Amino acid sequence: MAVLSKVAFLAIAAAAMVGGARKEGGFKELGNALVRWSGVAEKGGIWRILAILFALGNLKNLPFVWHLRFVRAFSYQLYYQPTPIPPSSLFKPIVTSTRTPIMEMDYNLHKSNSTYFSDMDISRTHLFTALIRNAIHKNSRLTGHRREFEGMGATEGTAASEKRGKHMIALGGISCMFKKEILPYQKFEMWTRLLSWDRKWFYLVTHLVRPGVGAPESYSLQPWKKGVKRVEKVDREKLKGAVFATALAKYVVKKGRITIPPEQALLDADMVPIKPEGWTYNPDLGHANGSANGDVGGVLPQTEGEEWTWDIIEAERLRGLQFAENFAALEGLHEVWDGGEKGVLGEYPDLLWA
Repeated sequence: MAVLSKVAFLAIAAAAMVGGARKEGGFKELGNALVRWSGVAEKGGIWRILAILFALGNLKNLPFVWHLRFVRAFSYQLYYQPTPIPPSSLFKPIVTSTRTPIMEMDYNLHKSNSTYFSDMDISRTHLFTALIRNAIHKNSRLTGHRREFEGMGATEGTAASEKRGKHMIALGGISCMFKKEILPYQKFEMWTRLLSWDRKWFYLVTHLVRPGVGAPESYSLQPWKKGVKRVEKVDREKLKGAVFATALAKYVVKKGRITIPPEQALLDADMVPIKPEGWTYNPDLGHANGSANGDVGGVLPQTEGEEWTWDIIEAERLRGLQFAENFAALEGLHEVWDGGEKGVLGEYPDLLWA
């Protein structure tokens, strides 16, 4: 409700200045200007004021605002982020926050399930651009072309004109598990991080949570921020109770029709070291503890303060892959559709016609 309160405060303040113009000569010109600008004294002026207030209260959902949000996230991480991202932060989350305006409400008077995805587009844009920005800059210098980009929604990422095709990051799928409702104008945070990768796909997980519950110990890209020094163990039940929803998305990096393996993309981005020749994974040197079946600590990044080796990287990748493999298995659902071979229930247009 904080946004509504601010809008209401501005409206009351403006009305007070307009009313004060009758008593205070110093406010007369300002009051007259506000009256002329708002058109409140003209026919339908009240409706104009209400329309302006409604637009301000739903700024996030106005036409092209999503595109502005994307461009802001992409441009900042690519061009204006002042701090290099350390490779050891590869699996750390990035946190973005937003609210739920009235236009995102459904008939249950809470955030509509469909609107979660457009918000997570922005969060994933921040994260993925931060992770691969070095690769983007390198490719831009090598090609000599100005790098273009597309929204990280239905088709996500960046694209550069090259002789043999474009570099593109495409969203291949997303699944979201809803747990608790998000009320109108309620603020929430999105914690997005790299979960894992396989030979083709990157897997990103996003937790939508109640703000203020998470307490980061450090900020890799914002070292001027003070983290929280923990004196006691994290309360897992408290964290679990703060989760509104959790989503898993997968991305593929392509150059024309050729798929660039995630490992190569991360190498180009200077986020992983060159793999030693003949290297094989040694779980004793990594963090091979934990599983996807109940041991939450086994799927959390555990790389702080350690040498960034391929044993640690592989341990973190395998830990997240336990969840990602279940998500990847859903690919088989494409083959379930039978094209109406055994009939359908009916066929109806969405509105009046389609």
